Order: sequence, then structure tokens, then C-alpha cells
Amino acid sequence: MASLNKQQKRAKRAKAKARQINIHGRKPAALDDDLGEIGEPIPEYTLAMFSKMRDAEAIGRNDMLLTLLTDLAGIINDHPELLDMENADNEAMAATHLAADMLIDYRMWADGMDRDTAQAWLTDPQFISDFGDALDSYRQTLDAQEAKGE
Repeated sequence: MASLNKQQKRAKRAKAKARQINIHGRKPAALDDDLGEIGEPIPEYTLAMFSKMRDAEAIGRNDMLLTLLTDLAGIINDHPELLDMENADNEAMAATHLAADMLIDYRMWADGMDRDTAQAWLTDPQFISDFGDALDSYRQTLDAQEAKGE
């Protein structure tokens, strides 16, 4: 995992890029449509993903993580500029960084955590293990879809 300073820089760049994408035609944000201490509106596509993640998390952490991975793949397809290729060796690493940033923002949005607490949650060994399991499951799903020709 990258240093705290690098994570914060990545998060800041991702938020700036998301803000650039969503600056035109944005409706005024409702009270729960920002991340409190950041004070920035969350793009609609991110809010939709966060809502799905919260519903899936009621079932289990693995379901929440699979929802993140599935929805984030679609978001990256629609907004490839969200990937911070300047601070990543490849697209997969940039996507992992974006997923980490989204998870921190999700936890802040869903539970009102501050950034430090959300980052601590993300670096918990059990969470890292669960994320690895979810990623393996997601990859298996993609492989199965490719094998079927979808």
C-alpha cells in the first residue's frame, strides 16, 4: 500500500478530476451529497455506486466489495480520466488506487468517518484480506464471462 502522503495526493487528484467531469449541469447538492470535511459535491455516478454499496454491505462485506469493483469498472470505462496514470506503473495499479480512494470516500459518506479513521479501516489486515478475496472472485467472474463469449 502506498504511503499516507501519496494516498492523500491521489485522493485529492481523483476528487479534482471528478469535480471537473461533473462541474457542468450539476444541481445543488443535498445534505448527504458531500463528504463533510471535504465540502465537495459527490458526482451522481459515485452516489449511485455508494448507495448500491451500502445496500450490498447490509448483506456482507464481500458483496459490498464486489459491487464496488463491478460499478467502478463501468465508471472507469465512462471516465478513464479518473485514473491517475502519473502515479501508477500501469492501468491496474491506477484502478487499485482509485478503488482505495473510493472506499475511503464511501466510508466517510456512509458512516461519517473522518479521513484518518477511514484510511485506518482500509489498512486493517482483515479488510485487506477481504478485498483480495473479492478481487479474486471478481476476476473469476470476468474470466467466466469471457469464456462464455459475453
